[in-house]
This record gives sequence, structure tokens and C-alpha cells, in this order.
Amino acid sequence: MTMLINIHGFVLALCTPSPSLMDIMIRPFRRFLCDSGDAAVTVSIHEHDPPYASLPTLRASFSTPRNIVYRGDDMKVIDYFGKGIVVETAGESVFHVHSRDHNFLREAFYLMVLSLFGQHCDRNRMLRIHAMALSYRDTAILLPITPGGGKSTMAMAMLERDGIKLISDDEPVLDRHGFIHPFQLRIGVLDGARLKDVPDEYIYAIDRMEFGLKHFIDCEYWSDRLETRALRKCILFRTYRQLNGTAAISPASKSSVFKTLIRDAVIGIGIYQGLEFIVSHSTLEVFSKIRLAANRTILAARLTRSASTYEMAMSSDVSANADIFHEFIGKAVCV
Repeated sequence: MTMLINIHGFVLALCTPSPSLMDIMIRPFRRFLCDSGDAAVTVSIHEHDPPYASLPTLRASFSTPRNIVYRGDDMKVIDYFGKGIVVETAGESVFHVHSRDHNFLREAFYLMVLSLFGQHCDRNRMLRIHAMALSYRDTAILLPITPGGGKSTMAMAMLERDGIKLISDDEPVLDRHGFIHPFQLRIGVLDGARLKDVPDEYIYAIDRMEFGLKHFIDCEYWSDRLETRALRKCILFRTYRQLNGTAAISPASKSSVFKTLIRDAVIGIGIYQGLEFIVSHSTLEVFSKIRLAANRTILAARLTRSASTYEMAMSSDVSANADIFHEFIGKAVCV
């Protein structure tokens, strides 16, 4: 059984013999399913124990907190400490994922797609931005918030306000022409109590390799609030959290907002990069990609120049943050 996923021109073929497992694997990517296309990459899912005995002797190339990468002349094996393995044969653009653990299979495939799509973006001069992205009256509003800072909670609160649509809760995509494209996968929350008003059919949970249990909501829950267009006009924020303060928004210099984009788009802190899929021999390869960093910087600078720029002080009160944010957007977009 094979299904195609097309994310802004990156086409991936997913293969598995199990229809039920296929449904699980594609769940975050249902908005990107397509009927035809030439797949750049094929991922085959094998629901059995990792076949360690059939693998050749390989030397460890490098490691990450979640895996060890082994590499030979024609093969790369990513071992997730016994939970599962990913085998890549050189020159074939085919990944074989082996595990009995559905939590592992779901997470490994999801992260693989993000990493491979990220490489597609870099090849095609597109920029992923670690930010909550909403739209209002044909305007994209990007609110970068540091990891763990409450992007998903803020997004859910904003989607209760009139006129707001979701571009992405975590990773909007900017193209070389300055358009911001939707990238809606799912919304994840750690606090299960926030799901009390969401019907069960839109909720699932994954026990993640490093970070434990997390709950996810299908974007289809907000089906009438999902932005489908690429937008050019943009309002771009920088944010900071404060203790015992009130939410507030004020104009910000373009230089200060650009510095935020260096963190959230050029370096990509908070964006999954996937060293195990990017790097062939050592982590030094990542830092040798000077041209890649330069292209990201140029795209970030262009976005900053064309956008209206503001600063938001965020309080610990999510509802208050959403209220002042919605009030500001209503005034700023109409100017």
C-alpha cells in the first residue's frame, strides 16, 4: 500500500502493508495527500523487530541524544537505542523504518518528513520560521515564541476569535517571492485538561522518545479556520515573556525583529533539523554550509523589510494575551 504526500513541492511516497498503520502514519499529513507525482523520497515502514543480525559491520559516524548513526560505503543505519532503526541505501533515496513500537514509528516518520522537507526548502530557497502564524483579512501575522513558550496554547485561544485563521501553529513557510504558505499539521499540548472541549475523534497521543507523552489535535477540528492561501502582506513580531506583568504591544525596530528571525529561522532554534538525516559523516558538515546560512539570512532580511514590525510582552494569562493580540490585529490590519 502506497500513499503520496506533497508538501509545497516536496513529494514523498509512504509504503506499508497495513492499512491501519498507514492511517496512523499519515494522520498529521492528511492535508497534503495527493494522487500523483514523482516522489523524491520513498519511506517503507516495516512493522517488526529491527533486523540487526542481517546488517553488516558498520562504524559509528556520530550520535544525537536520540540515536547513533552508523555509516558504510553504501549504507547508513540510524539506531534509536533498540526501539527501532532506519536504514538508508546510498543513491536510492529510500528509507526503511523497522520497529514494532507504533509510538516510535509515528514519531520517527513525522520527524523524518520534517527534516527532508527542510532540506527541500533549503534547495528551493524557502524558509521555515519557528513561529505561530495566523491570518486576518488577507494579512499573515507571525508571532515567534521560544520553545515551550506557549505557541500552541496561544494559537488555540486565538482560533476562538472572530476572523482568525491558522497558517501554522509552529512552522510557516516563506518562499523566495515573499509569500507565506500554510503548513498545518497538528496542534500539540502537554496539558490534557486543555482538550476538554475537543471531541475525542480529533485527539491522539504519542509517548515520545525523549520528551514523554504529548497530546495532539488534528487541524481538521478547525476546518473552517484553516488558511489555504499564500499571503504576501505580513505583520511580524518579536516577543518576550515577563513575570507579574501585563500583556502589551508596541512598535519594534526592524533590526530587533530581524535578530529574532536569526534565531527562529536562520539558525532555526525550535525547528526540527534532523541531523541524522542531513549529515553524512560528522556534525562539522552542518557548520560548513555557509551558502545555506546566507540564503536563509537573505530571505529573513527580505521578510523583515517588507513586514510591519512590533514587540509583544506576554503575561502568564493566556486569555489576556489573546485578547490584547486580537484587539491589536483588528486595528493594525485595518490601517
